[in-house]
Amino acid sequence: MTQVLLVDDEPLVLVGIQSMLKWEDYGARVVGTARNGVQALELIEKLRPDLVIADIKMPVMDGLKLMQTAQETYQDPPLFIMLTSFEEFAFVKEAISRQAVDYLIKLELTQQTLLAALRKAQERLAVRRRSEPARRRPPSERFGMQPFYDRFFIRLFNDLFESEEQMRAQQKELGVDFSFDGYAVCYCELPDLSMEHMSQERLMNLYSSTTRMAWETATRFMACYITPLDPRHFNITFCLSEQEAPIYREAVGGVLDKVVEIVYNYFSVRLLCSVGCKVGPPMELSASYYTARLRLSERRPQDPGVVFYDGARGGGDADSVFDMALYREPLLRAFEDQDAGALEQIMDQITDSLRAYPSRQLQAMDAACNLLFLCLSQFTNGEEIVSQIFANEPEGYRCVYRQRTISEVTEWIGRLRTGLVQALRSQRRGYKDQIIHQIKGYIQANLGQRLTLNNVAAVFGFSPNYLSQLFARQAGCSFVEYVNGEKIRAAKEMMREENVKFYEIAERLGFENAFYFSKVFKKIEGCSPREYVQKLKGESS
Repeated sequence: MTQVLLVDDEPLVLVGIQSMLKWEDYGARVVGTARNGVQALELIEKLRPDLVIADIKMPVMDGLKLMQTAQETYQDPPLFIMLTSFEEFAFVKEAISRQAVDYLIKLELTQQTLLAALRKAQERLAVRRRSEPARRRPPSERFGMQPFYDRFFIRLFNDLFESEEQMRAQQKELGVDFSFDGYAVCYCELPDLSMEHMSQERLMNLYSSTTRMAWETATRFMACYITPLDPRHFNITFCLSEQEAPIYREAVGGVLDKVVEIVYNYFSVRLLCSVGCKVGPPMELSASYYTARLRLSERRPQDPGVVFYDGARGGGDADSVFDMALYREPLLRAFEDQDAGALEQIMDQITDSLRAYPSRQLQAMDAACNLLFLCLSQFTNGEEIVSQIFANEPEGYRCVYRQRTISEVTEWIGRLRTGLVQALRSQRRGYKDQIIHQIKGYIQANLGQRLTLNNVAAVFGFSPNYLSQLFARQAGCSFVEYVNGEKIRAAKEMMREENVKFYEIAERLGFENAFYFSKVFKKIEGCSPREYVQKLKGESS
């Protein structure tokens, strides 16, 4: 939906333009009006319209100055269609030089000329969105970081963060943009193609390609993140701007209709999309995710490919989401400590509580998926471990989606528990060594950043206290000692090979200043950076 702002100092002109078209019939909406350029700038800041139709001759600030100011102020300014009562070439020339979409003379303005200008603006908006996909896409393509993005969102969907502070620390480290006015999770389901006599490799390639195509399509039109869940399911987290939030069903629905159409045209795969409730703070994404799954479980054969949770279906069940918060801390502690006995006890408590409510199958499925995603995200080799547990199933661990009763779901959880306990007892020490190896690799790849214990712990999904203890036990030194040691090692390499200033080295390696760099260097090497360089010169001579 194209958001349009009208600007003219003549009230009758504003009324005339607003009533000249049935704007919504042409994919547009008039979101505001202004009487001069100053008022218009305030509304541009507040409403962020896609298109401004403005008179050139106005008091306080004219239309050309308005366009210039908007283009200089905003990275993504609105497009402009200019109006005037004077057919003067100077105005036309300046408007064109500032890339106005069109230039309309009021006395000759008709429904047809206004509609033609609107269509031209919408075409340019579409080209802009296609040509700038990187700006609207989240930075999830950073090399080697995709698993961390997936793990971050899975923890949000399943309400597994201990606090908002912990979530914000990891968000900042990963560069996830949560500056939007609202969010909505779309739960996407691909059809079961296991009976189509395709090889497992071909099935995986097809699922991967359709997921990628859905992401490529959605990010052309809206800011969003995509999170693979399993070969048949993935989530699209739509980030809603101030303009999109009030009409999120229309905005998200239009994007998803395109996604469904393109996926079918390319792969002959009918994608089912279910959008959960709109939420404000990102910490509430678990509610949107749950209601999206709830709506999909209640879909009827006559429902379209894209459905929305309306709050009426399922009665009050949406308010009784399985509360993983009751088990979150002991579960995370058991996973972090690789404590097989504690994990077995907690999972038994979960299955006992689920059996007490035999009618709430979706609640049980939600619990099973919470546990599954937790296993996959908390273990570096979680996919391998869980796949081995369900190796005898044609669909592997994804057979969880075929469980239809509380008894079947709790039996699946029981198999998961037994297999996890056996795996933990056999690989406890090796797993921790592998974690430390990965953390060291992350430190090596990010020596130019300020590597605090809190930030690195957030990236790997651990508490700072646990990571500190784990590092001390497994690495034989503290986290800070290792980071500083690696940074000083890199500094020494620079001193040997490059003619650089000490403050430049400090800046490159993420030290607060050259003084702190010198202090750390002397503590580790027993001499100042200057003395070290002089020593190198003496050795070379």
